[in-house]
Amino acid sequence: MPHNRNNRNPRHHHAKADTNNNINENNTEMHRIGERENNNTMVKPCCVPTGCSTPDEMIDQENPGNSVKVFCNNDQCVLGSFMHKSCFEEWEQTVLSYLRSCGRARSWSEKQRLQNLWTKKGYDLAFKACDCRCGRGHIRKDLDYIPAAPAVDNAKKNKKKKKSEPKPTVSGKTTANGSTVQENKPQQGSPTTPLVNNGNNNNTHDNNGGNNVDNNDNHGVVLIRNRTSSDSSTGSSPPNSASSVTSGSPVPLSPLTNNVIRLTTRPKFDFQPDLPQSVMATSSFFKRRHDLSAFNLLPKHKQNPYHIKMEDDGPHGNDDTRIFVLTHLSSYKVNNLKCVLCRGDLSIFDRYPLIDGTLFLSPQAYDDSVVQVISEGRLQFINAVCVTCLEGGKDIRCAACKRKWDGSALQLGSMYTYDIFAAMPCCQKRLTCKHCRRAVVDVSQGLQYYSEYSHMITCPYCKAYDFHFIRPLVETFSVKRSIWN
Repeated sequence: MPHNRNNRNPRHHHAKADTNNNINENNTEMHRIGERENNNTMVKPCCVPTGCSTPDEMIDQENPGNSVKVFCNNDQCVLGSFMHKSCFEEWEQTVLSYLRSCGRARSWSEKQRLQNLWTKKGYDLAFKACDCRCGRGHIRKDLDYIPAAPAVDNAKKNKKKKKSEPKPTVSGKTTANGSTVQENKPQQGSPTTPLVNNGNNNNTHDNNGGNNVDNNDNHGVVLIRNRTSSDSSTGSSPPNSASSVTSGSPVPLSPLTNNVIRLTTRPKFDFQPDLPQSVMATSSFFKRRHDLSAFNLLPKHKQNPYHIKMEDDGPHGNDDTRIFVLTHLSSYKVNNLKCVLCRGDLSIFDRYPLIDGTLFLSPQAYDDSVVQVISEGRLQFINAVCVTCLEGGKDIRCAACKRKWDGSALQLGSMYTYDIFAAMPCCQKRLTCKHCRRAVVDVSQGLQYYSEYSHMITCPYCKAYDFHFIRPLVETFSVKRSIWN
């Protein structure tokens, strides 16, 4: 009887062989995948931190198309440098949402947040929301990257042929009075426009409305004489008429028509388009700004449209803030205000920057010259602070802790819809109840938004419902004014 250990089942041999073959095949496949990744090192997935919406679409690092280039501040990061455009836009909105709750960015408009997001000014606030998936760095958009222009198919380009248009030819003929008439002779029935070159340049003006048109019958040809003294003419005419040639400066004529191309020049210092029709009548009531010399005291890095409001947020001059200010001030016949801190006079301008400082709404009238308005159903006052006080040119200190007040972070030339004094508390006493003098909010924690300091809040102790953080100026600041004021 044979031993069982020597009598082995052949099926086990086949099963073991199959297992070894499967392992070898898996190793071969992994090796093949590794070789493919090594060969295609320039093709990487989208590196968006929030998860790519199309993970199957790889990005060629040499030819990324419309992908957005970013970079990680971790030198060892190997997750790629490009995001799909749609993925980047979705991720950018999450970063903007975080930026809205960060420090001084709360007072920025949406346009300013988007402009500042990837610059040093905004990225220093929002970098915490830009974590890279490598776990050791932060992602930032590469502003120096210029995408390559799309390739043009020469075969399709050659198929498009330019339509040949006949060019007008110029010929001259002499009229009865010896003037040379230049006629444009375009083909295919284009209208013929004769131009007259009178040999005598010393022609005088006739009395036909200031127009130098000779209406005599010269074989059906209209003669247009050159003018010698254009500056003395004050008449005007439609641009398409023959008398338009009599404008105050030499203007070229179109080769096919008599239309005059008028060269208009804009003012050298023209920030905004004209006011909308609703406040057009009030624009002449306010001053027109001719330069920015009032802001020369600012440091060079702050003389830019980010720190100084220069343009409307709405199209065609329809900016709600500017219309609100000019409409209410003009209704009170007020075209200048006083700085509530130093009592200096501040003119109101019809375009941005509206004032040499900043305006703000508050339930508190900090000065007798403020204007009372209704905003969002609440009684408010338009207060003003000059640029000198905002930049620390005056000795303005907290009435409680004697710390110097600093308003240099505020934007100039515009208006805030909340009390800027209450929005920047420097000590705990500024956040106490008006009635029981207990702390309503902890100064170390504060409130989430600047505008919340200007709202009515219930005291947790005495239950008083009031503007606890807005006080009269004598209870808020101690201002050292000049004895000459």
